[in-house]
Amino acid sequence: MKKIVVLAFAAALAASPAMAKKNVKKDTDPNEASWRLVKASAPLVLPSWALPIYFGMQNDEKKKDVKKK
Repeated sequence: MKKIVVLAFAAALAASPAMAKKNVKKDTDPNEASWRLVKASAPLVLPSWALPIYFGMQNDEKKKDVKKK
């Protein structure tokens, strides 16, 4: 009897994380994720004189996003 209770408890414990996981539909486009990776790696290939221009553009985009919210 004790073995059955222990096995039932172990099965319930193992199943609880699987049951807690919600079925979430992914709406992200894999191409969008790839483009984000390319944009994030741009400072690695830009010459040093272009970095201030690049980061200035990034700051402008962030300010626009903050104003929209």
